[in-house]
Amino acid sequence: MSLKRFVAEQLGLTASAPSADSVLSRRKMLLGGAAAFAAVSARPPQARAVPPGSANRFLVDRITFGWTPEEQNQADSLGYHEYLERQLDYHSIDDSAMEARLESYEMLDYIPYHMHNLVNVSVAYRQLYEATILRAVQSKRQLYQRMVEFWTDHFNINLFSGECAWIKNWDDKNVIRVHALGSFRELLSASMHSACMLHYLNNELSVWWGPNENYARELMELHTLGVDGGYTQQDVVEVARCLTGWDFHRPDNYDRQMFRFAANHHDFDAKTVLGHAIPAGQGIEDGEMVCDILASHPSTARYLATKLCRKFWSENPPVTLIDAVTATYTATDGDIKAMLRTLFTTLDPSLAGPKFKRPFHLVVSALRATKASYETTGAEPSVALFNRLANMGHLPFNWAPPDGYPDRADFWVGSPLTRWNFAARLVNGNITYLSVDPAAFFATAATADQLMGQIQAKLFGGRLTAEERNLIRDYLATDPASPSIRLEAIGLALAAPSFQWY
Repeated sequence: MSLKRFVAEQLGLTASAPSADSVLSRRKMLLGGAAAFAAVSARPPQARAVPPGSANRFLVDRITFGWTPEEQNQADSLGYHEYLERQLDYHSIDDSAMEARLESYEMLDYIPYHMHNLVNVSVAYRQLYEATILRAVQSKRQLYQRMVEFWTDHFNINLFSGECAWIKNWDDKNVIRVHALGSFRELLSASMHSACMLHYLNNELSVWWGPNENYARELMELHTLGVDGGYTQQDVVEVARCLTGWDFHRPDNYDRQMFRFAANHHDFDAKTVLGHAIPAGQGIEDGEMVCDILASHPSTARYLATKLCRKFWSENPPVTLIDAVTATYTATDGDIKAMLRTLFTTLDPSLAGPKFKRPFHLVVSALRATKASYETTGAEPSVALFNRLANMGHLPFNWAPPDGYPDRADFWVGSPLTRWNFAARLVNGNITYLSVDPAAFFATAATADQLMGQIQAKLFGGRLTAEERNLIRDYLATDPASPSIRLEAIGLALAAPSFQWY
């Protein structure tokens, strides 16, 4: 029996009924019979809060790109605090296997000059896509990779804006990845000196006789203070003046599209930014002072604390937690590790609200949970997987506005069918270079109940609901020995509501 026929029958349809597909689509296959497994649970999110005594599970769910039995075993072995400290001290984690996996992705290390000498730049940005996916799936430095994702959204750059395709790999390596778990002040400074960011937000057009306010506005609204952070339009004007001449090299030489300060384009008159006097006669120091002013501002501390709490705790984090993380930012001059330590050790994890997996998170967690074989090389990245992510609306580096991909459930829950399609294509081997081996997944399990037990243990760690278990087991019972039935049961589980939340 095909999976489509099984689902149709569970909904009271006949497999041949022409209305079957339309009904599945119209109902969006939400919880209610078999419909639950193609989409997102409509149950209140609070029903998914972390149960008491599950602190280690909460931590694994939050700081990795997807729960696995192996990760849970490590957290249980080390204990909550030691596991957190191990992930914070990411340099101490041996990730040599990941580094070896990426050796053929040599364009990740290209400077812009080398990128512009490529015949086809698409190979380079596809290597960036794939390296991002591979690191999320296979790296042992999971919290580090989650923070790379966080800062990539925070300092969003659209890969296809102007010439960003030629320079985003440099920005990813030298801005985001270098500072993801370091100092926010240093991260901010690195971003301000990034040719990719300056180009994306038009700062190369900003000259003393015509300052461009685009980057100055986003620098305050999105990167530091927040839209309600207390700055005025005059502050935007003054910051834009401070950043005149912050540019990058254009000639076709070794410095091409690397940062430069063009003194002849700079406004050398006095300025005032957020009440701070910027003396006349300075050059690049104006922008450096702006960096210090913004990084040390109380609004920046609270804005970043709020975003981090929403990312790792819940969409509506308690004020007490935001206050604690804000205080840590202020006390440590923006130490990112210290902020995360406060975030995860201040309140009882059982009080945390649920988080909905964005498409990238869902895809990566599915690859981690199923131990999918992902056989590609830097010379031949998996365009098919990129197309799946693009179809789901979450291909890395492809968000056009400067605010980064949304991290709200209400933005993503309206597209359940793309999630169902991904799960079905993954288990059926319809995504080039990706495959799931049912024999390895189920080992010696033979009966429907045994097979269901393996799914519960390896994909959910015991979190699959009785309703979901029964439906998957009933599908397995149609032919437990069939490899295709077993694979489709895994796909059914990946589409279950319990796999959409963490």
